Amino acid sequence: MSSKQRDWRFELLRIFSMLLIVATHYFASDNWAVHTDPARAGSWAASAHDSLIMTGQIGVTLFVLISAYFLSTSTHSPIPRMIKLWVQVVVYTAGIYIIYIAIIVARGHKPTFLTIRNTLAAVFPVTMGTYWFISAFFVMMALAPFINVLAEHLTKRNFLLLTGITIWVTFIWRILNPLTLQYFTDIGYFVSLYLIGSVIRRYSELIPTIRFWIVFPVILICFALCTVGTHIVRSGAHIITELGYPSNLFTAGSGASPIFAVIIGTVIFIWVAQTKPLEHSSILGRIVLAISPATLGVYLIHENFIVKTVSLEFCVSGSRTTVNLKQDGHRTNGDHYPIYRVAGSKLGGFIRLLLIHYFLYLSRNSRKIR
Repeated sequence: MSSKQRDWRFELLRIFSMLLIVATHYFASDNWAVHTDPARAGSWAASAHDSLIMTGQIGVTLFVLISAYFLSTSTHSPIPRMIKLWVQVVVYTAGIYIIYIAIIVARGHKPTFLTIRNTLAAVFPVTMGTYWFISAFFVMMALAPFINVLAEHLTKRNFLLLTGITIWVTFIWRILNPLTLQYFTDIGYFVSLYLIGSVIRRYSELIPTIRFWIVFPVILICFALCTVGTHIVRSGAHIITELGYPSNLFTAGSGASPIFAVIIGTVIFIWVAQTKPLEHSSILGRIVLAISPATLGVYLIHENFIVKTVSLEFCVSGSRTTVNLKQDGHRTNGDHYPIYRVAGSKLGGFIRLLLIHYFLYLSRNSRKIR
């Protein structure tokens, strides 16, 4: 899609969504006392801190809604997009894997990281689920044309009913019965978001007008509810334990149902979609349109199972020594990360990656960027 066809409002929102995803990994690895002190694990402050981790799911919601908003009315085959995505992911994962192994060998260390499992994860990242987001997004792209056909042939009432049922089964039912019902899956999650994006695009007349003064209170209310819910499930009450509620039920991760993050992301997206389109010719618009194609690359580097481990280890040690990795790619120490190092590393790395991709984009499209 050329820059003339792209709306920089959504491209800026895409960049923002990626920043939220990066931010959640900061909150998950900081060394705030409420996060590291076992004595404060059951405090309200700890619950509020854990609720910050849902920022990543807000970013995921925004990213998927942007794609769904445009794909839901597309008549083109998704196969070219899927092939492009597959190739891009393989280039990143296999490239990083080969470079890392080469560095280890060149420094005279035994390449214990070179295993069948890690090699398959690098060469077949979509199939092996190296990035949960990419695997789910890939399947969503494959299902998109069929959902679109379904939307075309269903009445408005029935399509809205289908969307409501999907949201109920994916998010609400999981909260009501987390022990025996396992209907929340990454693919179900993205299909639900796709249906929401499709509704916003197809039936915009049904969507209430969202102003900024509405967005901010919604964020605060959802954060407060997430904090309260997290505090309750972490309380260790007998009924909570018996029903099998995980401590991360409302935030993110395995066993979670990020309904509050989805609400926040949806409201933000509707607000942006309802704002008046701005001129592409502005300096900001041109920069955003140039940088935005880099957002997926930033994710692929930031969330790479090698890069993530190396970057965190570097934050801890402040040195350039070889990272001690298990064969499954996880860190082998339990050190906590200083706030300024992790925050600086995450934000600085995010900006650097965007700038690198920006200049690469300029070099390839110098005749288009004026």
